[in-house]
Amino acid sequence: MLILPFLCLLSLVYGDGEILVLGGQGLAGSATLNALLDAKFEVTALNDNKNYFDYHEMFGSKIESLACIRSAGLAGCFELQNYIKGAPKLRAIVDFTSSTKALMEEAVEIFAPLNPEVYLFVSAAAVYDVAIPVPAPIEEEDVQRPESVILRESYNEKNIFGNNMLGSEEALKESGLPYVILRCADMVGPRDTTYRWWQYQVWSEHFDLLDTAFVVPNMLKDMRFSLTYGADVGQAVVSALQKGVKDRIYNVAMEKQFTLPHLLLEMCKVFDNAETCWADYTDAQETYTIYPSNHQGILSIARAREELDFEPTPWDTVLSETIQFYSDARLKFTNERNIVLQKLGDNVIPYLTVGPLNEVMTDVSKDEILQGPTPVDVDAGGIRTEL
Repeated sequence: MLILPFLCLLSLVYGDGEILVLGGQGLAGSATLNALLDAKFEVTALNDNKNYFDYHEMFGSKIESLACIRSAGLAGCFELQNYIKGAPKLRAIVDFTSSTKALMEEAVEIFAPLNPEVYLFVSAAAVYDVAIPVPAPIEEEDVQRPESVILRESYNEKNIFGNNMLGSEEALKESGLPYVILRCADMVGPRDTTYRWWQYQVWSEHFDLLDTAFVVPNMLKDMRFSLTYGADVGQAVVSALQKGVKDRIYNVAMEKQFTLPHLLLEMCKVFDNAETCWADYTDAQETYTIYPSNHQGILSIARAREELDFEPTPWDTVLSETIQFYSDARLKFTNERNIVLQKLGDNVIPYLTVGPLNEVMTDVSKDEILQGPTPVDVDAGGIRTEL
């Protein structure tokens, strides 16, 4: 006799209708699509439909797709216009692609008439770099642009991406749509279309062959920062939708803190190169340094834990799963592998070692399937001086 009222209550809390995902092909996006499907949501994804890694294999038959090039504008996307004409009932929009204020303003103008229950924007911790500095750990309310125009412009120039993402957040909040914003640190995990982790992994594994030191700017040597695992973003998205939260901002990151030398040493340990890897510390302004991209310190995840029941994936699992994925990817995803080799060749590898590294990375007889690293817990404050 209580079943019907219970179902009505679920409908009031959780709503119904489909989820429209803007993007979804990259590290956090693909993990979020998986999480949404596992939670039995109906999903439509709007992106350029390129097959990054195994995107088509994973989702081709499981979701509806709208092929649009976001940078070209949503207004001219034929498939999106047909979709809107069908007057879909939108439970939520999950946006990975509004990377500028202009893109967000266009999106909310187009989607507002569909009355989504919530607009969830996956933002970045880089927004804290263009705000007035505060002591770490950084909380969600710690975003206030400087009143000084000169200081504001200086911050914006130092982190253009952070300024753009904060502009997108501001546009979303000004739109009047119910919103949730997830601020993520630098992303790590499988299917990273920026190829950052994979570059460091190849560098760590083949350090003896490359004989090229990691470059660590002195300003980053002791700087602690957070990282975000892609699958944890999917967890946070699903939790926010199921709990029906609105007009809230959450930091999403791992509990573990890092320094750049610490992170590199953790990778080298996996490949038994801990005694071989070393770093050049430098005051040079122009260096090839991949992490971190934001410099205001670690993120507090207390609010996400309290309100979303968020629990980040343990570092040992993140390290093992990510290393394993890119070890398998060496032969499975050759296009992406070649991009990684090209980036390393352009920025890191001495000319005479380009050929040998390419041979190792393309050797089909080389068994690089790992059983996963032995869990290690290196105190970030006690890293040996060589690295």
